[in-house]
Amino acid sequence: MRNSLFVTIVICLLAFCANAQISAFDKGFDAFQRAKFDNAVHFYSIYIEDNKSPNALFNRGLSYYKLGDFENAIADYSKVLEIEVDDHEALYNRGLAYFETENYENAIADYEAVLAISPGYYHAYTGLGLSTLQQNKYESAIQYFDTAIELYGDSQINFYNRGLAYQAIENFENAVRDYSVVLRLDDSNIDAFISRANMYYEMGKYEVSILDYAEAIYLSPESPALYYNRGISYYSNKQFDEAVNDFTEVLRYDSTDVNALWYAALSYKELSDEGNAIQCYDKVKALNPAYKHLWSIDKNRLILKKFIKENWIYTLAIVLLLLASLFFVLRIVKNNKVTEID
Repeated sequence: MRNSLFVTIVICLLAFCANAQISAFDKGFDAFQRAKFDNAVHFYSIYIEDNKSPNALFNRGLSYYKLGDFENAIADYSKVLEIEVDDHEALYNRGLAYFETENYENAIADYEAVLAISPGYYHAYTGLGLSTLQQNKYESAIQYFDTAIELYGDSQINFYNRGLAYQAIENFENAVRDYSVVLRLDDSNIDAFISRANMYYEMGKYEVSILDYAEAIYLSPESPALYYNRGISYYSNKQFDEAVNDFTEVLRYDSTDVNALWYAALSYKELSDEGNAIQCYDKVKALNPAYKHLWSIDKNRLILKKFIKENWIYTLAIVLLLLASLFFVLRIVKNNKVTEID
């Protein structure tokens, strides 16, 4: 009877321990699903103390990754790979963590190992593209993104980053094409609007550049950088009134923005508004005296022009007086001229 009762107690304890382990794993999974990543790490760690399950290690690695703790994520994925050498998902995720720590060589090694196991895993080609892009290996990056696009099709991340690679090698036409695909897939992608606007500007297509900056401003109306860039496009397109408006908007956010003041001055100058041009010049000089030599002659000319415009009656009088004086002098010279007598 006692032996039977002892066996029953042991079985219940084993069952309780098993349920406790399962419960910790499930709690970790539930916490992860609810984006409670700290809690997920806690529960998976409890489970892992008694059970070095590759699934629990993998999930805890994901939780660490979500928390930005990339070193611990790498450690957990490495433990998974000690148990399951050919786990291509653990390799891929470790590659992502290496990428975040800017260890691009190790990231590339992991992505290549993924493709050796699973050649059609297009995410690894994307990872290779991103890593080589960070290494400034633009041609290689383009090839990897090409393959990722062939395998998967429409993917914003691949088209956008291939656009960045084309941009880096000054292939602006192809960059515009890729950014346009991104915007076809998502017409609210502000980065694509900005990047395409930059490309149009570099190509001298100021009008369409202005349109793209306008779309970006619609999506992010409180960004002074966007107003500045559109202002530059307006200035280059000789739309000086619009340029002044955008540079004024920039200065509303930061009245000490030297670049905005400088281009505002140039725009006012083109509009023959010498007063505002001089005011902007003076602010730039006060903020950054190193600019002084760039406009000293222009400023003197502007001051003279402003004086003439505001005092044209006096200026006209002075000119007429000078002409009358010149005429009087010429008459005297003519009357006193000595004629030689043979």
